[in-house]
Amino acid sequence: MLVPQTWNPALRTLGALPLALLVACSGGGAAKDGGASGAKWETRDTLVIATPSDIGSLIPVKPRTASDQFIISELTVPTIDSDFDCSLKKKPALAKSYEWSDDGKVVKLELDDRYTWEDGKPVTADDIAFAYELAGDKKVASPRFGYLEFMTEDARPKVIDDTHVEFHFTRAYDRDTQAAHVDLTAMPRHILGDADRATLEGHEFATKPTFYGPFRLAKHTPNQSVILEPNWNFTGPEERRPRLSRVMFKVIPEYSARLIALEKGDVDFMESLQIADVDRLRKEHAEDLRIVLRGYRAMDYVGWNGSKYEPFNDLKVRQALAHGVDQQRIIGKILTGEDGTVYARPAIGTITPELCGVHNDDVKPLAYDPEKAKALLAEAGWTDSDGDGWVDKGGQKMSFTMVTNQGNKRRADAAVEIQADMKKIGVDMQIDFKEANTFFDKVEAREYEAFLAGWSAGLFVDPSSIWQSETPDRPQPFNHTLYSNAEVDQLIDRGLATPDPREAAPIWKEMQQKIYEDQPYMFLWWINIPVAVSSRFENTTIDVLSPHRNLYQWEVPADKVKYKR
Repeated sequence: MLVPQTWNPALRTLGALPLALLVACSGGGAAKDGGASGAKWETRDTLVIATPSDIGSLIPVKPRTASDQFIISELTVPTIDSDFDCSLKKKPALAKSYEWSDDGKVVKLELDDRYTWEDGKPVTADDIAFAYELAGDKKVASPRFGYLEFMTEDARPKVIDDTHVEFHFTRAYDRDTQAAHVDLTAMPRHILGDADRATLEGHEFATKPTFYGPFRLAKHTPNQSVILEPNWNFTGPEERRPRLSRVMFKVIPEYSARLIALEKGDVDFMESLQIADVDRLRKEHAEDLRIVLRGYRAMDYVGWNGSKYEPFNDLKVRQALAHGVDQQRIIGKILTGEDGTVYARPAIGTITPELCGVHNDDVKPLAYDPEKAKALLAEAGWTDSDGDGWVDKGGQKMSFTMVTNQGNKRRADAAVEIQADMKKIGVDMQIDFKEANTFFDKVEAREYEAFLAGWSAGLFVDPSSIWQSETPDRPQPFNHTLYSNAEVDQLIDRGLATPDPREAAPIWKEMQQKIYEDQPYMFLWWINIPVAVSSRFENTTIDVLSPHRNLYQWEVPADKVKYKR
């Protein structure tokens, strides 16, 4: 699964945030839950994470952004947890045990009966079933709808009792993908059972949820902050109890403002640093900040709306635009360090190169060749007939607007560079920066000509939500370009039906080749994402799985505590 990777809201929130809530410690020493009542174990200090945007929806079957998903992951516990080394390595979590039948068509889960919702109700197999009920309801329009495709009608899933649940499939397929498909976050039927499913995102739960994880949502100040505190009603294993008193996601839409806050110490954590800033931070803040590279989890691309707008419905035009943009020059300018370290690699699809053996390394990106770009445009009927520097056809010059989200400097810089290259081949491209939620609304409604965005890639292979054709019976809300190719549909079906990953790999590689040939996107690059974190935090895990994985393990030594609360 891929999740849209973007964020933001309004610059004035930088000064307006209630920092009075964060009182700096004058000395060391552990704080007992930072003063909160009902503490059951010792915690100390606050982690402040800079984020470009507010939450969109904390309903797990319908997240809007990667940041939504990150917060949900702190409020919940995965059904099946994982580590990663070229592929997912599964391990118990909410499901204390799991097993596949010999034919690979049945997955049996036994839930850990210690977990309860914040209100004290037990998390049961019926809550798992309710999540799939919502995901499979077309009124909800969940991007997880495809997870149910190969489950039998009577067992998606089958509840055996409160702690045992079975998923029955019509066919076996890759176990990492299958494990992801049985890993939907449990949903509380006792809270949302009567909710209007057509307007689920408008339910109070979307911004004030009740979950069962190590943290709880303590306070949400729209467009300013999201504050998590330990869930003192957490009943899971002791090792998952948070060691921090609070985690604040501080909304700072503009990149430069986030960077200033990081350097001043107003925030402790910032993701997606610009490479020039990485170079400088390593020199000027070597003692108080650590720079960590997450790996190739995020990619950027330009999506073409060929279903609604000419000339994007013409393959030659899409190929011409790809040939007309010098991606290597842009990577060299905005994604390469002063020491020559390159923090990006060209993208040829949406399967991350971290998935060793599945990513198609043989697909070569279209080379920068402005003369070939002009020739392809001419073949499609676009020439500079009046000598004004812009190509035209039928009296209309090629002019379009590319929309992207505010608050992402990398994309803002890339947009300007792409615009300059487009001008060189006679194409007039305008840039429109939108607030994140407005941007997502337009992209989801397919109300754009072109857009610059990114994906946070799934670490299992299921391309269906982006690349499989949408039908009335199978909506694909993440297929923003309405891409449709019958051969690709067949390859996806075959790949998902092939249990042995070694046998599936050639299928996925062929699929990547065909999609790249179609150029529904201008595939740009995968980024080895740089993250900065305050040196006072220990036991941190920042990797390809998450920018702040296992946040409940993060801690601060008593002599380095900064905030009493």
